[in-house]
Amino acid sequence: MEPIVLITNNWGATFNIPWYLFLGGMSGGILIVAAMTELIAGHKPRYHALSGLSALMVLPFMVIGTLALTFHLARPMRGVFFPIFMTNTGSWMAIGGWIIGVFVPVSVAVTAAWYFEIKRAWRLLLAVISLPLGVLMCLYTGYLLSGAMFIPLWSKEFLPLLFLFSGLSTGLAVCAINAYVVNWLPFPPKAQERIRSVHLEETAPILGGFVFLLLLMEIAWMNNFLTTISQEAGRGQYAVAALREGQLRPWFIWGVEVVGIFVPILLSILEPILRKIFKTDKGWVVGWPLFAKLPLVLLGGLLLRHVIIWGGEIKQPLIYPPQMSEIPKVRSQGSPYALSQALRKIHRR
Repeated sequence: MEPIVLITNNWGATFNIPWYLFLGGMSGGILIVAAMTELIAGHKPRYHALSGLSALMVLPFMVIGTLALTFHLARPMRGVFFPIFMTNTGSWMAIGGWIIGVFVPVSVAVTAAWYFEIKRAWRLLLAVISLPLGVLMCLYTGYLLSGAMFIPLWSKEFLPLLFLFSGLSTGLAVCAINAYVVNWLPFPPKAQERIRSVHLEETAPILGGFVFLLLLMEIAWMNNFLTTISQEAGRGQYAVAALREGQLRPWFIWGVEVVGIFVPILLSILEPILRKIFKTDKGWVVGWPLFAKLPLVLLGGLLLRHVIIWGGEIKQPLIYPPQMSEIPKVRSQGSPYALSQALRKIHRR
């Protein structure tokens, strides 16, 4: 007898939740990059600028993501104040609200530290605070889903770390893109002069190299994740089958794995080969793989959230087909004895 799998579409029917998870995880990755850059090489003007100008992107991304979540709620204004009034303080929804409440101001402070040329001791303090906040932000987007029970793809053991790897890879990709774009942003003349003097675009290939390493870690952890839950009888097998063989296969195989991970990995391998062939580090002839892979990494990160949400809506399989799920009529219906009689009749069927 084949079990019946229940699928709902409350979260997957709109873009709100996947985009919130994507933008939140990516913002966490950006702040991790900003903090690590300041801690390791912040004494150099180029990398100090990379740290401050990367953190600049956190605020708009978090505003868009939070609005997407808020307007998904039936009563948006309740979502604005829920971290304060929610009594279930152990819920990751409430914890996440407090994380965001600290995360956004700290990211703004990191950018302000660069803009106002604050002393390095204060910048190091901000970096020490920023690093765990960025990690928490990435992990929170996974723990938020894993609070639901009986959903194998929302596993507390695997999903938070998968979202951490994905948040870091997408965060690195955005920082690399920003290293080029920031030259055209409307900063005051003095700030523009500082940006152009450090040649921030030269950090993009370095960030791209770290993207390559994170993608390898992400695909390895994802494979471990799916292999493990596929060994669970029933719901785990059906969830993995939906990704690899069922209706989500095109999105997962071609969208997440091929376009979002394998193609960027191949492009990363191609980069040093082209440099060696043409004996140069500059120009489109050797730079196009980097420009091609960065948006693909972002697309793959977004599709991963969509697929996890869609696939996560496969719930615990039913052990009875619909024609056998109705409780038979028995005498004294409604009593505990009647319930036990009905359950015995179903079991005999």
